Amino acid sequence: MSNNPTDPTPPNSGLPPPPVAYTVAPPNWYGPDPEPEEPSVPLSHYLWILKRHRWKILSFVAACVLATFVVSERVTPIFESTAAIDVDRRMPAGILGQDANQYPSSDADQFLATQVKLIQSDSVLRPVVDKFHLKADRATGKLPSPRARNAPVTLSQLKVTRPPNTYLLLIAYRSPDPDLAADVANAVAGSYILHTYNIRFRSSAGLATFMEKQLEELKAKMETSAEALARFERELNVVNPEEKTNILSSRLLQLNTDYTNAQTDRVRKEAAYTSVRNGELEATQVSTQGESLKRLTEKLEDADQAFTEIKAHYGAKHPEYHKAAALVAQVQQQLAATRTSIVRRVEIEYREAQNREAMLQKAVAQTKSEWDALNLRSFEYQSLKNEADSDKKLYEELTTKIKEAGINAGFQSSSIRLADPPPPRR
Repeated sequence: MSNNPTDPTPPNSGLPPPPVAYTVAPPNWYGPDPEPEEPSVPLSHYLWILKRHRWKILSFVAACVLATFVVSERVTPIFESTAAIDVDRRMPAGILGQDANQYPSSDADQFLATQVKLIQSDSVLRPVVDKFHLKADRATGKLPSPRARNAPVTLSQLKVTRPPNTYLLLIAYRSPDPDLAADVANAVAGSYILHTYNIRFRSSAGLATFMEKQLEELKAKMETSAEALARFERELNVVNPEEKTNILSSRLLQLNTDYTNAQTDRVRKEAAYTSVRNGELEATQVSTQGESLKRLTEKLEDADQAFTEIKAHYGAKHPEYHKAAALVAQVQQQLAATRTSIVRRVEIEYREAQNREAMLQKAVAQTKSEWDALNLRSFEYQSLKNEADSDKKLYEELTTKIKEAGINAGFQSSSIRLADPPPPRR
């Protein structure tokens, strides 16, 4: 029995509760009908329902907890490890030569998308699959079983993503074993870095091999051009035709000057010789021996004057007359001899001037011919020299490039590095 006098139904009677009585108000003829009141259910009714079905509710909750525990115990947990790869495109691709000054390009999205595909390639994944004996997916298609082993492998548990607006590549691998997940993620990152290094190293090595073949051909060409230049120098019997040309040019200029002076001197002496040969006294006096002739002329004039005075005072029978006449005759003989000597000397000087002019003319012509011949061959020499210098310079540059390529090959992968490896869970 219930102790509550207001409870119409005993709690253990098993009978439904009595219906709730409602009061209906009479119609209002003088205005709108009021809204009916919501029926209210007492809180004790809900408590009574819970109390009545408490065993069923507890049984259901216990069954759910037990089922959840059983399922969670039977489900294998999956662990995910992520390795971060930093692709720093701002770093130089090399340390020597023009490769040391490379700058990042504007195709970052295409480049990183390419790297994502490269990480998922068979060349990167196969060493990891073989190392950890992973169960990989193979794109065998309709290949026979012996060839299916060489089909490209993929890892379904591997996921490669790139966070937006970054140069990071996230390599995530899922596995029930947390240590295996970390090891595989690290191994894939390491295999990718090694693969990129090998690609660039093989590229540099292949380029170096090609350049070495070109170097051998260029060396043979350089030796041929150097031998041709040396043979040409031996034929000319000069070390540097350009210097020889400059010497001949200076010599020709000096000879032209001397030849012009010789012509002027020859013309002057020819005029003097012509005047002297015609017996002109003024021309004889202006010659190289004109001073002695001038003195004899003055002496003759003095002797004539003295002879005239003696002749006027003493007559032809006086001894002074004969003495003065003999002196005049003697001076006349000396003057004639001196004039003859001067004429002969002027002629000799004229002949010498002629010979000197002819010799200088011949020397000018010979030097001009030699200069023209050497100048003509200097073009051939310059062509051979330029070819030899060009081959030598190209050979030295190519040798330097091969050395730089060999050194830079070891630094090509410095822009890709493992930034955040997952820690091992052991």
